[in-house]
Amino acid sequence: MPCGFESRPRYHEYMSRYLRRLFRKINRLFHTHEPLISVSISRERLLHNLHTYQKAYPGLRIAPMLKSNAYGHGLCVVAELLDHEDIAFFAVDSFFEARRLREGGIRTKIVVMGYVRPEQIVGSRLRAVEYAITDLEQLRAVSRGAQRPVRLHLKLDTGMHRNGLLEAELDEAIELVRENANLVITGVCSHLADADNPDPTFSLSQLSVWERSIAKLDEAFPSIEYRHTSATKGARFADTAPMNAARIGMGLFGFDTSPDATLSLQPVLSMRSSITSIRSIPERASVGYGATFMAARASRIATVPVGYFEGIDRGLSNKGVFSVRGRMCPIAGRVSMNMSSIDITDVPDAARGDVVTAISNDAADPHSMESMARLLDTTPYVLFAHLPEHLSRIVE
Repeated sequence: MPCGFESRPRYHEYMSRYLRRLFRKINRLFHTHEPLISVSISRERLLHNLHTYQKAYPGLRIAPMLKSNAYGHGLCVVAELLDHEDIAFFAVDSFFEARRLREGGIRTKIVVMGYVRPEQIVGSRLRAVEYAITDLEQLRAVSRGAQRPVRLHLKLDTGMHRNGLLEAELDEAIELVRENANLVITGVCSHLADADNPDPTFSLSQLSVWERSIAKLDEAFPSIEYRHTSATKGARFADTAPMNAARIGMGLFGFDTSPDATLSLQPVLSMRSSITSIRSIPERASVGYGATFMAARASRIATVPVGYFEGIDRGLSNKGVFSVRGRMCPIAGRVSMNMSSIDITDVPDAARGDVVTAISNDAADPHSMESMARLLDTTPYVLFAHLPEHLSRIVE
């Protein structure tokens, strides 16, 4: 057992992790409840996508972006699958997410990309967590308050104009860092606003600002380890400007919306439920709220306990499909808060308890996230973000 003063925090962290895992195992032994809805995460596909990016961009270290519950895939579930991979760091949006990862026993370095209150940055005891500076005022406060080493990534506003340091503010930023020896600049980052546009003009204008800024910051801070301005859509600019890391989010989960997407990515997530009720209705009978569906023939209608609270967008009412026994079954009527109805007339052997795939991980299927996003005139990002955290994520 570790007994030195320096080893105690690590020992307590190890024991806390061990006890949590032990409790989960014991809990599973005594609670055999099988949820009505499961979200499946494919380990093989997730690692395939990571390795595909690593092979395609050998000059970039990949930093998995795990914000917003890992784009609905499960923050700690995904982090555990990637924790021993050769990656630069995990990127998250908030201090809360960083803390959850550490409480979950995740060891990989974390960079918090979103705003964190200066007092949290300087007072944090989280191990191996670094913080992006989002504006000059935040940096001023951190510079005043840091009493022990704080590792920072300077975020640059190269043209997106949401947050970050403007090029004209870099001289003051450099002085603020130099005023406090506890501030260690380990990274510089930015974000491309128009990276999915086939016309690269705007992105190239941002990269010009990036290149000038990097030159100035490299001279001021030899401690800079990571330069990351590209996300999934912007990785194609890796050879255009100085960068050695890329924050890969949606691409990691199987979706590349770049205009010249050529990588062989595989969707990682699927959602399954089951038929909980079946009823036969006559021709011209209606189904659901507002009677928006009217049967064109005598039909069999199945109820599935997934609705818009579970992430099935209400816009799929009378438009989307689920699959049962390999057959596509149209959503009949409005998607309700916690249930949907589907027309199983053409699946005569469908029975209560049958597995229903509400979200497919085959991109070609009409109920894949990609297909549903096109149908709803939105992006997979929005649909994934609406998958609630409480649904069980199962690693396959």
